Amino acid sequence: MVKLLRLFALLLEVDEDFFVKDHAYDDFGEDHLRYMHYAARSAEENAKVGELYTPGHTDLGSVTLLFRQPVAALQILNNEGEWKWVKPQDATITINTCDALTALTGGYVKSSVHRVRTPPSDQAHIDRLGVLYFARPNNHVILDPIKSPVLDRLGHTENDFTKLDQHLTMQEWVTARQTQQQRRTHTPEIK
Repeated sequence: MVKLLRLFALLLEVDEDFFVKDHAYDDFGEDHLRYMHYAARSAEENAKVGELYTPGHTDLGSVTLLFRQPVAALQILNNEGEWKWVKPQDATITINTCDALTALTGGYVKSSVHRVRTPPSDQAHIDRLGVLYFARPNNHVILDPIKSPVLDRLGHTENDFTKLDQHLTMQEWVTARQTQQQRRTHTPEIK
């Protein structure tokens, strides 16, 4: 994870430990691992839920690392508004960029909108397993755009929070998003 955070810093022309310090292990934050099990379903069950396990969404933190078996089910929304399969590759980790990184870069790095869909018919009978690591900045980090020569040159010096004169911390953003998510129904219940 540290190498990935340093890579983002180098690309943005800031000190290579810039993001590392805001993801400190011994500071209070909400990083977590999640084990996911998507059980195979019948064609009838899949039809009831629109062929989805998880509808389109973004993740809250900086990046999400997906360790998954080679079963297709993850899709990303591309710039043309089309859902595209993310083909699993052996011995790789899939990386989603997330909301906090979008806020910290003034929208330069986009959150990947993704969903989990019923696998293609040749894989639909296989349970899908994965371990996801959700990396988040420490709770005290303010999600204003960072000072970066790259962001300055490209005009990415504001984000949706700063335009509203809100300077949310990571903890405040997580609380707001989780409250929104609790008010919605994501997937219809299978009966």
